[in-house]
Amino acid sequence: MSYLIASIIEVFTHNVSQGVTNASVAAIAGVCLLQYIVYTLKMSAVRKENEQFQRNLSEFEVELQDIQSDRAMTLIENHILREFVSQSDFDQAIELLLKRYVPSLRDGFGLYLNHIDGEFKLRESRGVSRNTKAVYDIDRSLLKQLRNQNVLVLRGEKLRESSVYQCFHDQDKARIQKLCLLAVYDKKDISGIFITTDLYPEGVDEVQQIKLAKRLLICVSRNIVKNQDFESHRFELRVTREQLELRSLADQQFKTPVIMLEEFLDRLRQLTNSSRAGLFLSTPGDVSGCKAIVECGITLQSGVKARWREHEMNLVQLGLNSGENTSLSGDQLENHGIRSLVGAALISPLITNRKRIGVLCLTSQDSQPYDERSLRLISWASQFLSNTLLKVLSHATIERQAKQDGLTGLVNRRSFDELFEDQFQRAQSAEMACSLILIDLDHFKSVNDTYGHQAGDEVLRRVAQILRERIQEIRSSDNVIAARYGGEELAILLPEVGLTGTERIAEVIRHSIESSVIKFNEVHIPVTASLGISTYSPHIMDSVQAMLAAADSALYQAKAEGRNRVCSLTSTPV
Repeated sequence: MSYLIASIIEVFTHNVSQGVTNASVAAIAGVCLLQYIVYTLKMSAVRKENEQFQRNLSEFEVELQDIQSDRAMTLIENHILREFVSQSDFDQAIELLLKRYVPSLRDGFGLYLNHIDGEFKLRESRGVSRNTKAVYDIDRSLLKQLRNQNVLVLRGEKLRESSVYQCFHDQDKARIQKLCLLAVYDKKDISGIFITTDLYPEGVDEVQQIKLAKRLLICVSRNIVKNQDFESHRFELRVTREQLELRSLADQQFKTPVIMLEEFLDRLRQLTNSSRAGLFLSTPGDVSGCKAIVECGITLQSGVKARWREHEMNLVQLGLNSGENTSLSGDQLENHGIRSLVGAALISPLITNRKRIGVLCLTSQDSQPYDERSLRLISWASQFLSNTLLKVLSHATIERQAKQDGLTGLVNRRSFDELFEDQFQRAQSAEMACSLILIDLDHFKSVNDTYGHQAGDEVLRRVAQILRERIQEIRSSDNVIAARYGGEELAILLPEVGLTGTERIAEVIRHSIESSVIKFNEVHIPVTASLGISTYSPHIMDSVQAMLAAADSALYQAKAEGRNRVCSLTSTPV
């Protein structure tokens, strides 16, 4: 076109120079210029249309890419939700979601924290080290941001300065380039937090990952909260049922309170999946002096048992010092010098009238930390025992007193008969020695008549004290039984002691009674006693009654021969 215009101008100039002023030539030139202007305008419009078309095409391509990306994300989201909703078990559903965010255990880790009683407690984890904590500290500032944004990604200095980062073990910190926090909501409050080292899906722009995470959380939160509510009710029902089981166990009738405590503690051990359980009571006035009242659990070899007991005493001391329920595992145990055998421990102090009277201690070989249910159970058990232990011990005292004679403190006749029957059967089955001494205070009626019944009571109390003192000198004193058999008649049962030994013991007792100084109202009361002995003899004594009859006959012989002496049917007077 520019060439055409130049040609027209050249022709026009030539004609003018030739003196040609033909009007037709001027008209043609004008038409050509006009056509050029129109053509230029048209070409400009076409260029603008092409540019607009290219812009529209680019926008369409971007929109198409967004649609395709959204469609892909929607497919991923739907697939994850189908997997999540299809799981009947809540923990499996959480684990499945963590697997999506942590496909490779070598590259990262993830965990889910429940918000319970103001604390974020570990519910499920994937890829974290065995020393992971049970409770995590989340910065208040992060929680505030998380409530506003739903998803937070921590990097660099902000990550390292956060308290949640400090909760992780050094092994886990080495794998953290960033931490992603995803909030699960119950209405307006955070009911749980997913923490992962990366977002999903891998290789996608982080903006898209966050967008997908927020969409997932909206849908998943409803199911998680619903399941958590259901689990909370089920948890409470289970804990209540187990508490009632322990309570009903304690209410049952047992032969002794110690047997009840053994059964109670062993069931608590089973419910908490513990290896061993122990009830330790502190010595009054000395919190460092604790005794194991009841122990139960797996059988340990002597060397291992001593080491385990050492660990338990460390834990007991910790419980007495802290006065709080404490769960320990991993590094926490190592910080208290426990580096072997015990993998996890749960301790709860027994507190009565604001005094720490003992500790309930559960230990496990497994390094898995104790869960919330176990902590609730031991807390309830320690409170229950704190409230009932003194009653149990009081009951034991009453039971012991019920077996005692009120005046002398010796075993009473009814209890003595029961114990005598047991020891006699034991002697029969094992064919071992068993001896009986019957003691009758000489002329006791005259003591009552001369000095009064109160003086007679004092004589009986003093003679009973002499028997207890002499029994303590006997090597087998743990099995020796002294009783008030009736009136002024006393009895001593000597399991595993033969005739010769019994005669020696009887003579010591006789001499101690004779040489004793018994005063009442400043008046000296002389006292002597006659003693009759019988010793179990196979094929001759076939019953308790036969053995009693033999001792009674020997006692009668001692009286007939002048009193203040020891006699047996198979021996001459001593």
